[in-house]
Amino acid sequence: MEEVEVGVFLSDCGKQLSKILDFNALTNYVEKISNVTLVKRDSEFWRGEGLQTIVDAVTSGKINRIVVAESLPKLSEVNIVQAVENAGLNPYLVEVIDLKDHCAWPHRETPREATEKAKAMLVAAIERAKLLEPIEKLEFPALKSALVIGGGIAGMQAAVDLADLGFKVNLVEKAPFLGGLAARAGRFFPTDDCAICIQSPASDVKTITHTSRKCVYRSGFSEIPNLNILTNSKVTDVEGGPGNYKVTIEKRPRYVNELKCVRCDLCTPVCPVEVPDEYNAKLKTRKAIYMNIPNVHPPVYVIDDSVCKFRGCAKCVEACPTDAIELDQKSEQVTLNVGSIIVATGFQEFDSSIIKEYHYGDYSDIITHLELARMIDGFGPTGSVIIRPSNRKPAKKIVMIQCVGSRDRRWNAYCSGICCMISLKHAMLVKTAYPNADVTICYIDIRTTGREHERYYERAREMGIKFVKGRPTEILRDPKTNKLIVDVEDALLKRFLELEADLVVLASAMMPAEGTGELAEILGLELDEDGFFKEYNAKLRPTETKLRGIYLCGGATFPKDAPTTSLHAHSAAMKAAKFLTTGKIVKDQRTAIINEEYCGDCEFCPVTCPYGAISLVPTTEEHFVAQVSDLLCEGCGVCVGTCPLNAIELRHSRPNQMLVQMKALMSVNGTSKPLVLAICCSECGHTAVDSSGMAMMQYPANVRVMKVPCTGILQVHQFLEAFKAGAQGVMVVACKSDGCHYEVGSQKAETKVELARTLLKEYGIEPERLVMFGMVFIEGDKFAEAAHVMTERLAKLGPLQMKGEA
Repeated sequence: MEEVEVGVFLSDCGKQLSKILDFNALTNYVEKISNVTLVKRDSEFWRGEGLQTIVDAVTSGKINRIVVAESLPKLSEVNIVQAVENAGLNPYLVEVIDLKDHCAWPHRETPREATEKAKAMLVAAIERAKLLEPIEKLEFPALKSALVIGGGIAGMQAAVDLADLGFKVNLVEKAPFLGGLAARAGRFFPTDDCAICIQSPASDVKTITHTSRKCVYRSGFSEIPNLNILTNSKVTDVEGGPGNYKVTIEKRPRYVNELKCVRCDLCTPVCPVEVPDEYNAKLKTRKAIYMNIPNVHPPVYVIDDSVCKFRGCAKCVEACPTDAIELDQKSEQVTLNVGSIIVATGFQEFDSSIIKEYHYGDYSDIITHLELARMIDGFGPTGSVIIRPSNRKPAKKIVMIQCVGSRDRRWNAYCSGICCMISLKHAMLVKTAYPNADVTICYIDIRTTGREHERYYERAREMGIKFVKGRPTEILRDPKTNKLIVDVEDALLKRFLELEADLVVLASAMMPAEGTGELAEILGLELDEDGFFKEYNAKLRPTETKLRGIYLCGGATFPKDAPTTSLHAHSAAMKAAKFLTTGKIVKDQRTAIINEEYCGDCEFCPVTCPYGAISLVPTTEEHFVAQVSDLLCEGCGVCVGTCPLNAIELRHSRPNQMLVQMKALMSVNGTSKPLVLAICCSECGHTAVDSSGMAMMQYPANVRVMKVPCTGILQVHQFLEAFKAGAQGVMVVACKSDGCHYEVGSQKAETKVELARTLLKEYGIEPERLVMFGMVFIEGDKFAEAAHVMTERLAKLGPLQMKGEA
């Protein structure tokens, strides 16, 4: 086995740090540590001559482990690690620490104590470096193809973008026709032009001009050679993993051959079956064989097999001049192999009939905005005439009610975000077509947050649309006049009103699309509390999921207007393209490893892993062992902290590495104050320590920092080991529990800290010696304050005394 030879490189930051830290003492101290074969001091080691010094030491074979004390740890670490790798040494045999922000700056008033802490930091880094192991890069093949689930404007746009970039794309829509809600909406705010438009493809589709937008039917997107469109189809199973998913799709029969149908419309007149047309708000009927108008795609009829008489009638078969109708079609399973998946399943209207006081479904003159949109649409069931469904006479008085099923803790606490603008759009379209119409909007708050949206609202007021601030308590029907009466208290006028209406339009909440829960289970995705798909990070990664290769766009994550939907579609497509473009996935093997001899059938780790990276593999009929997917594992260590048998370790943060760090950090005191071990996660917790130093905030030098990948890796016995090593107190500094970089790590750590506090009490140790904090980068002041408070608390408690053996 190769003998460990450690090179230590001390940066004094242009001699700034030497004004505080005794670098001669540090050099002499480090030189005496076993296995340290080279010690160098310079102004900096992350670039220029300093970096070349490290490279030369590596290439000459003098060292095979590296410890660098730098003043720009994150920036310098990137450069140093890259240079070391280029020089032929594994990049994971490097340890970089920050003597400036973690030592010199915060302890500048106590230079002797700061120097002693620097010694502890250096010896801890050296001892860890001795135990570091090479970590290799892994490559996994990635198919250059994608699946887009959902054929609304988000799904279509994402599919077009990916296809334009040369990827094979499969677009799957469960309905017989593409378009989603946009096809029924007619127009979108704030431009009030066609809802069913997308950006025209950049692909070489002949005769298509590349203007700002195109109606779907004339965009040419369906003719992109590498785009495969599957309507009337549903994803039923997904196997495999990132880069190589095997997707099973159930393609339901259309009963009309897409290659033979010429849309002659000879079939519908002879069909004897008429049913209410849900696409058109049941304000008209359709035949068993039908096509939505206006058509999006495909331009082919479909037969509704729930009402068709099939061979008991077959008149459409006789009428078809191209033999396109095939009543014997069966469902078929289609298997696709794709590298990436985009979920664009959209949203749907809340079932307002649940709210009994509004009588939706009881009174036919109470409708939703989606149903009103069909009336307004020139292709709709009423030819743009706004009618009362009860008698089909024109509606002259219209009352719109906002927040039906949203901002209501009985149903949905959230604001659906787009309903106010939908109401304004429809109110203005009605007033434009019928200037004498009386339109009133009852609202809690009018929310117009987008570009030009406030002007949209002002125009509505200028047009004479009335606004009543208040949520109606009930909608009644006058038995004498058959008019509707909306009871509402006007919060501005402070009086009750009874608004008479021919038509009441409910701005229903927007809900996750039907089947969202089922699809989430198939894909292994999380849903948020509101039932929509949960994005990886709502602020910075809104179209990603925590699963590599699966992306989200459009209303799948929350209701969105058209511009935002389009933006998210482009983003999801670009993310997927970036993921697939090289045809392979490259990642470091910073993953968990299972000791099969210790693994004991407990099943804790597969349930705990936030990334679904652990599965159970049977060894006998009765026993199994855990198995980690190097592709899916993110190296957080949450499984390590959960395993009751210590059967799991992280390759890059093993228990022995953590233990030697603890002992080393506690081995050098140099202060009269009680030693405190601050165990920080490598993300927000550690950045809080960074920022406290960057801002030159002072805290006692008795606080020693140890970094771990995630506090979820910690086990209860490690807190006890910290006290055995000499810590008088332990601070666990993590991400905030609702913002953990590894989903559940902070929550798991909180549970173990509480358990450890209980054990400490049993051992005769004051539980307040162990505390946990959730912090972010900009809360360095809170870290400094916590360090002061902990030090003062320990001084009052006195030296640690144990009544039992820990």
